Parts: sequence; structure tokens; C-alpha cells
Amino acid sequence: MMKYILSYFIAVLFFFPPPTKAKELSCRDVHYIQKRFLKHHILYTKLNPHLKSQVLDRFIQNLDREKIYFLKSDIASIKRKNKRLFADLKSGKCHGLYYIYRIYFKRVRDQIKFANKLLNDNFLFTKNLRYTLDDELRAYPQNIEEARLKMKTYVQYQVANVFLFEKDLKKSVKQISYVLNNFQKQVLSWKPQLNHKEARHCKAKSQNSFKTCKPNKWFSNYLNAYSQSLDSHSSYLDNEDLEEFHISMNLKLEGIGATLSSRFGYTVVERLIPGGAAERSKKIKVKDKILAVGQKKDKLIKIFGERIEDVVSIIRGPKGTPVFLEILREREKDKNIVTIVKLVRDRVDLKEEEASISYHNIKSKGKVYKIGLLKVPSFYGSDILGKSVSRDVRKHLISAKKQKIQSLVLDLSYNRGGSLDEAVDLSGLFFAEGNVVKQTEKNKSKPYIFKDRDKRIFYNGPLVVLVNRLSASGSEIVSGTLQDYHRAIIVGGAHTFGKGSVQSVETLGSQLGALKTTVGLYFTPSGKSTQKEGVKSDIALPSIFNIDELGEKSLEYVLASQTIKNFKSPARDIFSKGRDNWEPVSNEMIKKLRLISQKRITGNEKFKKIKENLKKIREKAKNQKTITIAEVLENKDKDEKDKDVEKEENTFTKDKKKYFARPDVQEALNIAKDLAFIQKSTRSSQNTVL
Repeated sequence: MMKYILSYFIAVLFFFPPPTKAKELSCRDVHYIQKRFLKHHILYTKLNPHLKSQVLDRFIQNLDREKIYFLKSDIASIKRKNKRLFADLKSGKCHGLYYIYRIYFKRVRDQIKFANKLLNDNFLFTKNLRYTLDDELRAYPQNIEEARLKMKTYVQYQVANVFLFEKDLKKSVKQISYVLNNFQKQVLSWKPQLNHKEARHCKAKSQNSFKTCKPNKWFSNYLNAYSQSLDSHSSYLDNEDLEEFHISMNLKLEGIGATLSSRFGYTVVERLIPGGAAERSKKIKVKDKILAVGQKKDKLIKIFGERIEDVVSIIRGPKGTPVFLEILREREKDKNIVTIVKLVRDRVDLKEEEASISYHNIKSKGKVYKIGLLKVPSFYGSDILGKSVSRDVRKHLISAKKQKIQSLVLDLSYNRGGSLDEAVDLSGLFFAEGNVVKQTEKNKSKPYIFKDRDKRIFYNGPLVVLVNRLSASGSEIVSGTLQDYHRAIIVGGAHTFGKGSVQSVETLGSQLGALKTTVGLYFTPSGKSTQKEGVKSDIALPSIFNIDELGEKSLEYVLASQTIKNFKSPARDIFSKGRDNWEPVSNEMIKKLRLISQKRITGNEKFKKIKENLKKIREKAKNQKTITIAEVLENKDKDEKDKDVEKEENTFTKDKKKYFARPDVQEALNIAKDLAFIQKSTRSSQNTVL
């Protein structure tokens, strides 16, 4: 899930020496890593009974989310055997974790053996089987018979979904069989206890590209459950996760320049990155399926059913080295094409993730307003590579001034965060000096204040900030700060994500990965916390994301919102246009703009469609807790329409034409035009009075 959202808010980097010289994560490292989490975590200082119970529950849940493997009696046995789990881990003993693995692997092996009997040439849908969609309604089976029925239902549901995509029953059955058997191989590779012979065999098997033997993964799985139990944003980053984190912050990698996804066992090309090797070759297209990968044309490795992380790791490689891909391209009329493509890996700059600006002429009552649209996808920053979103935005604002724009939209929709320093610096580009964010930390009575000390203002005109429910962390700092200072109008989703916590990253070294730990909460200049509640828009727009299932409140183990007691509001003189040379946004302006916007929204067909689909989504979430196999097969057209709506809404970095046509972007531009008109009228009125 959003384990892969590695662009979330990072505050400070800590570096500590590793506990051992071990090159792989092992049992003896687990307790040390647990202590490191507790040393810095804002809420927990020690392993209390509540946290211990939470960790074990989360570990079991992560292993069996569908509740098709463990029996109810297994859970009772695991908890009984692990009463001393944390005391044993402190002594470097992991027999409690080994016990869980033995039960887990036995259940996985038995259930997949049963599934393979179902997945044969005589497979037929049992259309009256009812699959549970709501996680909270799922329960562990009481006995083997009940477990078999749950597995049968699960297999039928998976085959039905693949069948909608493939339109070929035998092919769909074969694919699900492959995926399940491949999952069993993965679980076997996690075996944490290896004798000498097994260890030697494991090392030999791990020479291939997929490193099929990963005993350290079991401990990594446990540490993930441990960190997730502390709060919704702490996490243990293994080496794969850490690599993705560095890429997200540096916006650079070496590879073929393509975004890949896993769909029903296939590795599918989702997007070609402009300027990357794949796009330049003209040999790869979106929706191509990659069947095999290799460093040599005659030594390709089949990748169907493999984890997407493993596939990506062997496709990536040093600049200038070749990689061969076996590609399946589907055609509507002709036969499908299978071809082998050679690409030379190259440095990929993720330009689409960088800040960019465009200019739009908006007509109103015979007059044309020039509006700047400044898109900021993330708060990236790297001293090593010289990447900085605040520096990029500063350049764009200087350019916008030369273009003589009359108003500006700062688009932070879909921006999930990044560097704290960059968020602070970017905020300060729109006013002179002032507080941007206050951070509370563990064992500190006073909050730490992050200030903008640069007296220069790079844009002092009318400002609109566009957000949605997926705008998080750094986006909430910037939008909340500009709202507190009455510097901008916030428009978009009813409120932002609600992530008001601060994480630090501690690199452990020696191949042990890193810890991302929640070390504090942050508050906007007026003392408001964005935790759970987010930043509320001054003008709310209809959005497909305005549902309860999205946002901080929907996550598990969420930290509570707080307020700073005896907090003094920022100095009022920051609102003075005499000092900062910008026009403060008043409540009266917001009311006028809201009324004008509401009239446009009411007559906008795209917003009408969004409202209709949002109503359907809410009704479906409320009423449809289960679904029969027959309903899955019958709902193809409806599901495809829902996907199209979501795809149309989420076009932030893929297609410029679609992005500019987004109704929320268009309305933000219109509001920016209205704000320019109202503020100019206000100034004219004041000048007349004077």
C-alpha cells in the first residue's frame, strides 16, 4: 500500500553506528532496532503491554490480510507461545518468531495445495459464492473445512477479476495458479532458521537476479509490523525501500526510464519518462507487458508472477550497460506481438516531478487576465545533486514577474510532502520574515520554531493554493502557513490529508536499512495542528477523493491531534501590506469568491459528473460489504467507468492536456482571476477614500 509513499515528510537525518558487522539483518539485530525506534518516537518510550499486543496483532494481520491461512486456533496458540516474545528478543532469541513462521508456512502450503486442485482444466465459476470486501468483517476460519471454503471463494474472486481483463478462462486460471505458487516460493524463501546445508544452498540460489532465498526478509516483515504499530507513519526501510526513498528525494535514478506496475502477474509498462532510454528507443509503448529480462539476449529470466520490486531491481542498473526485455504487445485485430528489445540504461532525471510553471489567459467581461499556474509535485531536495524545489520555484516566480502575471495558482494537489526545510523556504517566497512551522518533540517543553528569515518577496500578487485530500505533510505546512497569514485563498478538497507528524530517517548501515520514526508534531504559525483534521479549504470543490476512506483518519494507529497551550499568535504586522507589499485576504473576499465559484460549479458538467460518481462511491462503500462471484462478472462495465473517473481525476503528472482540463485546475484559475479583480477593486476603493 502506501508503504511506497516515500515522499512523506522528512525532518532531520540521524546517523548512528550499526550494532554489528553483519551484512544481513538477523535475529540479533531485532532488539537493537526496536530500541532505536523507542529512543526517538514521540509517543512511546518503552514496550508497554498495549504496544506489545498491538505489534503481534499487526504482524499476524500483515501476513494474512485476507484471513485465509491462519485458523482461529493458530492465533490463540501464537499468542500463548509468545508471551515472552520481547524478553526473548532482548536476549537475542527468536524462537517465538520461528514458531509463527512454521505455522504460517504450513498453512500457506496446505491452502495453496488445495487451491491448485481447484485451478485445473475443469475450472468453473461458482457464482453464488460471496466474497467479503470489508476487512473488518473478515474472521479467521474456525476449522480446516471453513478455511477451504474461504480459499475457494478467494480463488474464484481472483480468477473472476483476471477473467475480466484477459477474457480467456483457461489463461486466467493458469495465471492465478502461477501467482499463488510463486507466493508460496516467496514464503519458503523467508525461512529464518537455516542449517549449514540450507545456508549454503540459499547462498547459491541467491546468485541469480531474484535472490530467491531471503531469510532476512522474515525479520524485516516483523520490524515493519513493529514500526507500523507505533503510529501510521513510522516504518522500517529495508534496502529496497531505502533505495526508493533516495530516488524520491533526489529525483534521479539509472535505468530504462519507465514506470512499471504489476497486474495479474504481468509486469506492465504504465508510463514512459520523457528523455529516458525507453522513450528514446521508440520500441516500448505504454501497456506493453514485460515477459522476461536479462543482461544477455540468450539468457533471459521469465518474470511473470515475480514481485514488482524484484523485477525493477534487475531492470535498473549502471548507466551505459545493456538490458534485454522480452515484450508482449497486444493488438485488437492482428495477433499479439512478442519481441526482444535491447535498451542501454541511462541516467533518468524525473523532470515531471520537478516544479513547473505555465501561463493561461482567462477572459472575463471583455478583459483578459494572465494567470500563472505553478505546479509543485513534491518537496524534493538534495545537497549532493543540487536539487531544490524552493530554488526551482524561486526561478519560476522571477520568470512569472517578467511575464507580468496578474494572479498565481500554486498547485499542491497530490503533493504528499518531502523535505521540511524546502517547505519552509518555499513558504517564505511569498512573504517577508515570519514563523512557518512549530515542531514539538519528545521531552521538550517548548516547540522548535522554523522561520523564514529571508526578507525578499519573490511574488506579492494575488495567490490561490490548490489542494486535495491527497495533499499531505509539507503541502499542509505551506497551505496552512499561507492561510494563517491571510496571504492566499486555499481551494480544492474539503480538507487536506491530515498528516501533521514529523519523521526522521536514521540510516543503520551495514546493509541493515534505515528507520523512519515519528519524532514530533508540527503546527502552523497560528498554533493550529493539521494532524488528523488537515487544512480546511476556504473554497471547497467537488472531488472524487472527498471520501472518508482517504486521509489520516482512515489509517490505523493514528496519533491524536494536539494544540499548543498558551500560544501567542504571530505578530500582526506580517499582514501589513506596507511591510510586505501584498494584499491580505479578508473574510469578506472569501465570501464573495465562494459565491462566484459556486455559480460556476453548479453549471459545470464535469463537476456534476464528479458529484454523481462520488455519491455512487459513498453508497457502494456504505452498502456493499460483500459481493458474489456473479456480481463481479456482471459489473465489468461499471467498474471500468469508475476506473476511468479516477484516472481522469488523477492526471497530475501524466498528460498536460488532461491536467489543464481538470475541473479543479480550471476553477482554481478562475478563482485566481476573480481574486485579482477583487483585490484591485479594493485597492482602488482605498485610494479613492484616501
